[in-house]
Amino acid sequence: MEAPATAPALPLPPHAWSPGAAVLIAAAGATAVLTSGGDHWSLFPILVIGSFTVISELTAVSSETVKVWISGSFLGIVLAAIMLGGGPAALIAVLTIVVGWLHSRESSRHFLNNLAIFAWFPLITGIAVHAAVTWSHAGPQTPTYYLLVFGAFMLALTINFSGVVISQHRSGGWSPAFGVREVLVPVLPAELFSALLTLAAVYITGELKTAGLAMFGLVLVVFQYLVCELLTSKRRSEKLRRVATTDKLTGLANRERFSAAVEERIVAARATGAQFPVMLMDLDRFKEINDTLGHHYGDVLLRDLGPRLVSTIGEGCLVARLGGDEFGILLAGDAEGLAGLELALRRIQKCVSSPFTVDELSLEVGASVGVARFPQDGEDSHALLRCADVAMYAAKEAQTGYKIYSAEQNRHSVRRLSVLSDIRHALASDEIVVHFQPIVDVDDLSVRGAEGLVRWQHPERGLIPPGAFVQIVEQTGLIGPLTRYVLERSIAECAGWRRAGRQLSVAVNLSVRNLLDRDLPSEIERLLAAYSLPADALGLEITESMIMSDPERALATVGRLSELGVRLSVDDFGTGYSSLANLRRMPITDLKIDRSFVSPMLRDESDLIIVRSTINLGHDLGLKIIAEGVEDSATLHRLAALGCDLAQGYHVSRPMPADTFSAWLAHVPAHETVPALPSPIAGDLASSLAVASALR
Repeated sequence: MEAPATAPALPLPPHAWSPGAAVLIAAAGATAVLTSGGDHWSLFPILVIGSFTVISELTAVSSETVKVWISGSFLGIVLAAIMLGGGPAALIAVLTIVVGWLHSRESSRHFLNNLAIFAWFPLITGIAVHAAVTWSHAGPQTPTYYLLVFGAFMLALTINFSGVVISQHRSGGWSPAFGVREVLVPVLPAELFSALLTLAAVYITGELKTAGLAMFGLVLVVFQYLVCELLTSKRRSEKLRRVATTDKLTGLANRERFSAAVEERIVAARATGAQFPVMLMDLDRFKEINDTLGHHYGDVLLRDLGPRLVSTIGEGCLVARLGGDEFGILLAGDAEGLAGLELALRRIQKCVSSPFTVDELSLEVGASVGVARFPQDGEDSHALLRCADVAMYAAKEAQTGYKIYSAEQNRHSVRRLSVLSDIRHALASDEIVVHFQPIVDVDDLSVRGAEGLVRWQHPERGLIPPGAFVQIVEQTGLIGPLTRYVLERSIAECAGWRRAGRQLSVAVNLSVRNLLDRDLPSEIERLLAAYSLPADALGLEITESMIMSDPERALATVGRLSELGVRLSVDDFGTGYSSLANLRRMPITDLKIDRSFVSPMLRDESDLIIVRSTINLGHDLGLKIIAEGVEDSATLHRLAALGCDLAQGYHVSRPMPADTFSAWLAHVPAHETVPALPSPIAGDLASSLAVASALR
């Protein structure tokens, strides 16, 4: 019932057959006239078969794989060739093509090629079957006759298909091998079924004459309709399947399709003993784009990234968006060993790091990629994806771009999950505490303020310094609640110091995610009002790399914070890649020189030069200079000689719990120097390796 009733609906270039097609059509007409003696020009059978054939053509369904129309018109044309002869069959075929052309309005050259094919194959079939029946003296009651009918059908199919393939080949379309593999083979079972229907039609017509032919034609029209509905339903089902396994935003495969593809590769690899890598990729700095510019910019970036990745990794590979800014990549084969794998990873890194232009803005992101390999890292898709995820987070933490999974990373992953679980509990049960390290005037050693530094008072492991948990927390949404807790405790303590008559300030570190939190300025404003603390008593420390990574976006948030009246300082100055022009544009009030320059400055001339230059630069910009990491009196005196304004470090005091700091402060009269005594809690904190850094 299903047959290629017309030539494939592919546009043909100007050189494909059109002059020769006209000649072939004219020759077919002449041949039909010359051989009309054996034809049966009965009006009613022609009308019945012609009507069925035209209706079948108008209800044809397009194939999904190649542009071939599937209909029952071929059956009607062959039936006409067998029962009526080549001339009537050619007439019906030409009429079918004309009606089809009026319906589809294909190109004239395409139309002429189809007309030539459909004029000749029924004509040759009719002449051949008439000659064969005459020669064999076979009648409708003999098996030989039906064998000839079957042979005529296959002859017509061969001529029709050959004409289509030759036309496509001459136009630069299909190769003959492609035509056989992709066009003929898929429809061959249906063609054989159509041949059986042709035999049935010939038999019924022989028994019931014209009435039988009309009844059979009606049945075939209904059957054609049902088959077309079935094909349409199948096509809709395939479309729904594609939708269900395709990411709507990017058009890439989704998580379900990616997992299924990994399972298929596992089955194939087990059969051949092959290995292959599975990659998970997470974008760096993507959240900042969404938070700062809005989701529209993030969506456009993701849509642009999809085709880039597909083009980069090449044919035979699979790229999937697993959700958010996370992608899965399945390379073809084993990527030619470790060297080939690392080459592919570097290409992916280069692809992602190239700027994206969205609404005339140039946006840049990075990528952290984790790789797991079958079979050494896992024997099912779940295990491989889990290991790739562990490696991806290891790459993100190490900031190396990519990591190949190892068992050591898995232990860190378990620890990471444990930390995240415990930190939630710690925030809810007041296990998070804030210690304070004094900041003093370099000239007279009077206390001017303190820096609030986070610690975790773990019920089993004791006091945990920030380096053991802040970096992990910073990669999650928990950094927001943690920073708000430190801010509130610091503001509350500073308000208490001021109520006690000490006009001190307090400083708190921010992270990158904090800086891009749109609610942070209003939250700080609320806390200042709640504890009646003047805005200039709060200092917010921002790492240099955080500012310099994207000055334009950082300016917006820093500007809002500055408008509140809080003091802003650049922490760890000198450790990043600075742009002095950008630094000048920031509404900052202080520069804090990093301990890596301050501590060794008396032993290393180059560090001393950096410290001196930074102090002079800061003063030229109208900024106060704070030196951290002051661990002896000689360093403190040298800083005073260089003109440094403020200092903090173990020489003054280690970080202390809030109540201990208040007690320590009570022994330091206002506007007097700090006693030259060791920190009262130096011994208690020596084992905790406390450092004056928090939330980084």
